[in-house]
Amino acid sequence: MNKVFSDQYDWDELLDFIAEKKLTPILGKEMYTFKDGDKLVPLDNYLSRKILELQKISDYQATTLSEAVNYLEIEKKVKPMDILRKLKSVVKDIDFDLPVLSEFLAINDLNYFINTAVYNNVLEKKIFESRRQKASSTNFSINEPFSDCPDIDKLSEPFVFNVFGSLLNNVDPALSEEDMLEYTGFFKEKMSGATNIVSALKNKNLLFLGCTFPDWMVRFALRLLSNEPLHEWGTKRTIIIVNDPSDLRAEQNAFLKNYDVITYEGTTAAFVNELNAQWKKRNPGDGKSKSIFLSYTRADMQAVENLKKGIEQLGNITCWFDKRELEPGDDWREKIVVNIRKADLFMPLISQNSLEHEDGYVQKEWMQGTNEWIFRNADKKAGKYLIPVVIDDSRLYSDKISKHFDSKINIAKVPHGNPDQEFLSDIRKILNLA
Repeated sequence: MNKVFSDQYDWDELLDFIAEKKLTPILGKEMYTFKDGDKLVPLDNYLSRKILELQKISDYQATTLSEAVNYLEIEKKVKPMDILRKLKSVVKDIDFDLPVLSEFLAINDLNYFINTAVYNNVLEKKIFESRRQKASSTNFSINEPFSDCPDIDKLSEPFVFNVFGSLLNNVDPALSEEDMLEYTGFFKEKMSGATNIVSALKNKNLLFLGCTFPDWMVRFALRLLSNEPLHEWGTKRTIIIVNDPSDLRAEQNAFLKNYDVITYEGTTAAFVNELNAQWKKRNPGDGKSKSIFLSYTRADMQAVENLKKGIEQLGNITCWFDKRELEPGDDWREKIVVNIRKADLFMPLISQNSLEHEDGYVQKEWMQGTNEWIFRNADKKAGKYLIPVVIDDSRLYSDKISKHFDSKINIAKVPHGNPDQEFLSDIRKILNLA
């Protein structure tokens, strides 16, 4: 008999799973919804409409991408590669706000995601917007080899496993229902070497979010993703299934009532909203604190200490620099790169000392920070990231400085690392601090 997710105990248990890294979220197309007026519209609906328009089909409507692809392939005899090529052109330019997905990604304790949608670039872009971290990913494929993920209990950056392939990564995505059936048939064989991915499915509690499947596919898809016989569901772990209300959900839940699973009676958006609220209640301040990476040379230690102290007085900011924040046993190079990518701002401290070491590690940090700035600058929503500061009497925009930083970048003057109120006000504004 299935249980309905509702009371405070259920939320507390789910939050414990997240905090203890004992939960694997499995995301479906109902997580990818954008606002159209006062309604949340599935991205799948938009893509199905666009692909039919591109094929000049006006006498048929589809509500899902797989339905549109099935129609084009079977009824109109359109070649799969033609459909795939046109879909790529649409998906790569998608830039909708996806409030449900963004709200879920704000739960920073979650770092591992199983994605059942084929437009993985959308998920990875939203991860970056939410966390300023680049997600790595692996795409399941029938025809191509694919790599396992790192140890999921030790992830320092988000990881996405795209279980039905990827539209944009030259991997054969499962677009039609026939494709999905093919994937389920090969899944067990192809996954034999992906021990970490299998562990995330077999040994963790599972949270299915927005993964409504057609009735014929429920047994295949849920058996595939749970990685165990359905009669063993819930005997060793918790399995929670959250989908939007529909006839498909009713059929799916009618089937699942024979197994020890937990379902939710509301919408996917309502569930995510409450989960986010419960998480914030338990972790006050999480998701609000900003981080600044301070890049300096050892001779300027006093200046970096001054700058750190001055900026952190604003509140809700952590200034990271290697000497203070590295712990024994850390891989310092890897941790520095990770923190540069995670930072909301990258702030190089420019001085005669740092400019003299032209091939020193500080210059490598500057290069890494500049590359990150270039990457973020390509995204119109990224805002400011690279804030160089001169801490001595070095001339602004000199040849030595322009060698490292584009002349379009505003360089601030902060003598001896002591910020004035104007500088602090600018930082507060850039980081949107209250």
